[in-house]
Order: sequence, then structure tokens, then C-alpha cells
Amino acid sequence: MIKITRLFILLSIAALMLAACGTTPEPTSLPAPATAAPEPTAQQAESAQQVESASATEVQPAPEQAEPTAESVAVSGGELNFVFVQHALCAWDSYWCDVENGIHQAADDMYVNVTVLGPDQFDLNQVAALIDQAVASQPDGLAVTIPDLELLRAPIQRALDAGIPVVVYNSGAGPTADELDYMTYLGSDEYQGGYLGAIRLADAGGTKGVCINHQVGHAGLDARCEGFLSAVDVYDLPAETLDVGADPVEAQQIITEYYAANPDTDFLLTLGPSGAEPFYAFMKAQGLAPGTVKHGTFDLNEEIAARIGDGTTLFAIDQQPFLQGYGAVQTLMLRTRYGISPVLDVTPTGPSFIDANNINFETDPSRAVTLAFVQHAQCLWDTFWCTVEAGINQAAADMHVDVTIQGPDQFDLDQVAVLIDEAIAAQPDGLAVTMTDAEKLRVPVQRALDAGIPVIAYNTGGGPLVDGVPYLTFVGMDRAYNYQGGYGGGNALARDGGTRGVCINHQVGNSGLDARCEGFINALSENGIPAEVLAITNDHASALSSIKGYYAAHPDLDIVMTLGPHGAVPFYGFLSGEGLGPETFKHGTFDFSLSDVERIKDGTTQFVVHQQPYLQGYNAVSILMLKIRYGLNPVLPVTPTGPVLIDAGNVDATSALYLELEQR
Repeated sequence: MIKITRLFILLSIAALMLAACGTTPEPTSLPAPATAAPEPTAQQAESAQQVESASATEVQPAPEQAEPTAESVAVSGGELNFVFVQHALCAWDSYWCDVENGIHQAADDMYVNVTVLGPDQFDLNQVAALIDQAVASQPDGLAVTIPDLELLRAPIQRALDAGIPVVVYNSGAGPTADELDYMTYLGSDEYQGGYLGAIRLADAGGTKGVCINHQVGHAGLDARCEGFLSAVDVYDLPAETLDVGADPVEAQQIITEYYAANPDTDFLLTLGPSGAEPFYAFMKAQGLAPGTVKHGTFDLNEEIAARIGDGTTLFAIDQQPFLQGYGAVQTLMLRTRYGISPVLDVTPTGPSFIDANNINFETDPSRAVTLAFVQHAQCLWDTFWCTVEAGINQAAADMHVDVTIQGPDQFDLDQVAVLIDEAIAAQPDGLAVTMTDAEKLRVPVQRALDAGIPVIAYNTGGGPLVDGVPYLTFVGMDRAYNYQGGYGGGNALARDGGTRGVCINHQVGNSGLDARCEGFINALSENGIPAEVLAITNDHASALSSIKGYYAAHPDLDIVMTLGPHGAVPFYGFLSGEGLGPETFKHGTFDFSLSDVERIKDGTTQFVVHQQPYLQGYNAVSILMLKIRYGLNPVLPVTPTGPVLIDAGNVDATSALYLELEQR
């Protein structure tokens, strides 16, 4: 699918508890391809030889092994085969235990086969060779880490050239920054981690700060300090970076000397255990009590957890490695099984905060989970919602949770509010609601939160900041993403020029639809094409008449955007009635349905801007389940499911899901 990349990432404060490191699985070989593999290219053959050579000499595996040492797991029960290639393994770096636990749990939940490969020591040349080995096995999807872009660019491009969907996790920058057309990067925003950490320390009463960097020159660590200093600057407080180096004894001495010269320093951020542990040694040596200096850090180990417990450390900023693994599997599964793509270049798994409130959270993968969904419409009387509900039900089946879906028997927000209160009374483990009217629904949603029930919004809402109620996240397209849909669609229609454009709006005053038109008109204006809004109603006969009259008054019209079936259907009727062919207009619309398929294929419609309602339902279940079983929180206040463009290149993949749903 064609992604419309958002230009910014919203801030959020989230929390998690790390999943415990599991036992190391027994190594197995890569799964055999579903069909006979083609003859390898010269590059692939050379890479295969490099793998064999590495096995024999560079990494020195046990003598009986013919392939490079790598941890792997095959999860039975699914017809999809995914391969994960990462630059480290749980077997020799405990950090990766959480990542791999997330991979294996998602594979089990979603009935896919997963193989995890990596070197038996840090060796990026072997990682490159393992990617080529993975490509040769013809998996349905590939996930990779990119600790060195230039070294790994070529093998990743070979995977893409072979038509294999690729996601990147833990280490990377996103397809745009990396200049590789993979789906998305799942990882943490280091700058935002430093920024939000500084806000917490300043809000705790800090007046002068320092960011302790144990590896100056490391892009990720430097970004953490950069974010820290930017936030402190907003508070107009003094702060600087202190380079302490990687040696813990020397680092402790540098911290001691700095504090002696700057005794008024009262808040401090370290960038991981390599900075935190010398700081703890400094505190002990100086006889400083917990709280003397307000301290936060990145990452978590047993020492940091203990210091959060005794009050020495206010928080640990975490990138949620379990979520990186789990989310990578889910992203590949949704793409290969349902034709659904992620929206963002970077799908953030952090920063997230561990503090005294959640440090003792106990994960429980087998915990029984009951979820309540309350929405303002139902599949029974609005077919759009059949797709949303199908996503809810499939995720519930995959993740072994119980779900109830409730909605009014006609559009009635007062009844929706009552249904939310009824859902609360049933004491579910989690609640999902459509925030169709924040003013009307804010009070019952707050009652759910006050009862300790995790809440998310889906399909309709603005996010917790806009809606004024602190639920976890909104899953869907808010006003900003609707604008991006209109803007991206407008640019696509204007790519080859045009004379005049119109945005046909069937519900002027609806903030989401108005944002779509605003984005469309701005895009055309930037391309030197005049455009305006044509207001119509939901009555198709009246709308057809309005469109016909507009065209009669503007015969130079050649670009048309409709905002959904209520605009597209009368537009198609107008074309038929006037005997106008596909070449007359460049047309785009919103909200995909099977009726759009032939219009895309015959050229009448160039694309449909899709909000991916199936993903709205599926992600809503997944987010709540991850919160309840693993203590994981979404990072963004808005978790976007669109916009994506459905065009002639991907309409078959998207329509396959809708055909399947229609046959159920």
C-alpha cells in the first residue's frame, strides 16, 4: 500500500513493566519455502558461501554445525512463515530475551511460524549473510534490525526486490530516513525519551540539571541528551551534558568532581545502566540519601528496579522491547494475511516510563481477559461496522480474550452513554469506546477510569489530550490524519496537473470530513490548481443534482474528491447519466468498499483513501490485551490506522479481505 507519512509524532507519557526473560529455545533450521526456490543470484550464492565460511572460521561454532550459530524457533499452527534476523540474541545478551519473548508470544497468538536468527557474537557481516539466507528460504515476511545501515542496505534491498514484506525493529530510523522501502520501523524515539524525562524531573522540583552521557558520539544517546536539554530550556533552567565515559570507576570520579563543583545540581538523567550504576556508587560514597538528587534513567535492570523501589530513582525510561517483537509479528501478519499496512514510518514502542506505580507489575500471558466494546453504530444497521467488528472478533480469537460488542439500535448517543455505564457495571478487564461526542461521553468514560478499567477509544475520537479524558489512546484517524488523507490524496490527483478541483462534502460541519476537504484544497493550491468545497446532502438524488449543476457551471472541472460512499455513489450516477467516461475526471474518494473495486480497475477512480476499519477493531483488542497481560501501554495519544491509498496496484490485496468478510 502507498503510505502517507505523518510529518510529526505526538507526545505521550506511557508506562510498562518488562516481561521476564524466558528460556532460550533450541535452535532449528529455517523453514522450507512453500514452493521450489529459484536459482540464487550470484550475490546470494556469494552470501551463502560467506555464511558457511563464517561458520567455519569467524564465529567458530561447534564442529557438528554446518550453518552459522543462531537461535531460532518454529511455532506450529500457521501457514505463514516469518524470519527475524537480529544483531544479538537472548542467548548472549539478556536484553534480547524480552524482544524474543514478544516475537514468540505473538507467533503463538497469531498462528504463524517464526524463525529467529542472529550471530553467536556481535558480527554484522554475519547478520548480512543471515538476511540473504533468510531471503533464499522465501519467507512470507522478514523482520530485521539495522544497527549499520550501509552494511545491511544491500541484503535488505534484495529482500524487497524479491517481493518479501519487510519490517525493521529495535534498530533503524524508518523507511524514509533509511531510504529503503520497508513497511515501518518499530522502536523508541530517543529524543522524546530525553525530552519527557526532563519534564518529569523538572516537574518534580528540579532547578539545575545534567545529562550524564557514557558514550558521547553515539547517535541514540546523544539524541537522549539533546531532548533533555531542549525540555529544560523550555523551563528556562540551567542544564548541560556531562561526558563520563564507559569505565564505571572513572565515571564515578567524574560525577563526584562535577557535583563538588556544582553542588546546586539537583536533577540528573542517566542514559542506561552504564551511567546509572556509577551514579549509585557516587550517592553511596557521598552518603547522600534517596531524593537528595532527583534522578531518572533509561532502561531497566535489577539495580535500577531496586533504586526505583527505595526512591533513589524516580523512573526508568523504557523502549518496551517485548512490544517491539510482538508488534513486528503482528505488523507482518496483518500485511500478509489481510493486506493491511502500518501508517507511520516509525511505529513507536517507547519512550515509556517505569516508576513506583508500576515497578511491581507481574506479567501473565495466560491471564483470562474480558473486554467490553461500546460503539455508536452496529453491523446490524450500518455495514461499515461489519468490518470493524470482524477485526475485533478475529483479534479476540487470536489472543484468547472474551469480547462483547454493544451499540444502540439506531444512532443515539444518549443510549451509548447508558451502554458505557452498563459495561462498567459488568467490571470488564478493559473497555473500548467510540468517542463520537466527547462532551456527552466524557463523564461515563471517566467513571470507567475511576473504576480502574483501562480504556481506549477507536474509530471516532481525538485522543486523550483533545477529548479531555485520560484514556490510553485513540485508534483510528483523528482530524490531523483526515487532513493528511485529503492532502495526500490531493497531491496524488494533482501530480500530472489539472485545471479545477472540487471536494464534494456530504456532511459539512463534520470536523473529520471538513479536514479532508481542507487538506485536499491546500494540496491543489500548492500545485497551482483552484479548488473549493461543494456541499451536498446524504440524499443521493439531491446530491446527484447538485453535482450536475456544479459541473454545468464549471465545465473546466477535472479533479474530484468525494469523502465516502455518500459522495461517490451520486458522483458515479452523474457520470453514467451524462455519458462521461473515466478519462473525464481524476477522481479519488474515501472509505473503501467492494463497490470501489471495479471503479479503480476501469480507471474511473484513481484511489480510495482508506482508514482501515478492520485494523481499528484488531488493534483495539491488541492494545488492551497487551496492557492487561503485560503492563504495556501505547506510546502515542493517537494510534493511526490510516490514511493509506488503495489503487490499482494493491486493490486486489485489500478487496480479498472484504470478499472474505462478505462470504462469512
